[in-house]
Amino acid sequence: MTDLVWYIPTALLLILLGLLIKRATYRSFPCFFIYVAFGVAADVARFFARNSPSIYSWTYWVTEAGYDFLGLLVMNELIRRVLRNLSRTWWGSLIFPTAAVAGVVLSFSRAHAVPPQFGHGLAFYVIVGEIAVRAVQALVFTGLVAIALILRLRWRQYPFGIATGFGGYSFVALLMTTKYSDFGTRFTFLWSVASVVAYSIAVLIWIWFFSAPEEPETPNPDLPGSSPEALKRHQATLEQYLDWLRRMR
Repeated sequence: MTDLVWYIPTALLLILLGLLIKRATYRSFPCFFIYVAFGVAADVARFFARNSPSIYSWTYWVTEAGYDFLGLLVMNELIRRVLRNLSRTWWGSLIFPTAAVAGVVLSFSRAHAVPPQFGHGLAFYVIVGEIAVRAVQALVFTGLVAIALILRLRWRQYPFGIATGFGGYSFVALLMTTKYSDFGTRFTFLWSVASVVAYSIAVLIWIWFFSAPEEPETPNPDLPGSSPEALKRHQATLEQYLDWLRRMR
């Protein structure tokens, strides 16, 4: 029974995948759909590799790298979906690259200051990359919360649901992965338990958001991208916030 606990996220991902197919989200959120489908495939691959320590090790770290890569693509997808036309502005197009660079710099700076307890193999690079990805996800989630508050957007939308799941999981995973990097295999069990619990909660959040059809979008002057006038107003509002931040330095 104890071993089955580790496969709770897999069962939840299967439920989520069914909902995503039902809602046809592979059209509006292709990267997130691929991420969930990949999660199911990765868990199946790990299950069949579990009896061979060497094969399981390679399977685990390779699929973790896949999770990280797809996680970044989902963040970019969310930014473009939430900002819509604003993402085509010069500053809007820099949001994701800036967050990505910040995550990588933070991760490698920390790895240089406190070298991970994994030598220089595949696990080392995956752990460093995972910390960078979790930092990016935390930054994107925080930024989307700020945008939702500034522009008075409805939170019960699929993009914000996806961001909420990743946001909560990223903060927990960032802390636990950092500790795993510091202490190595001595922290494996606690890291695994915390990761399973946090990820299961994230998937439950996604299931809850996708359990109901998304309300159709209607022209609304308070929503970005609904009209050229709305775009100009939101650009002006955000430019005012940026100018205020510059003067606060």
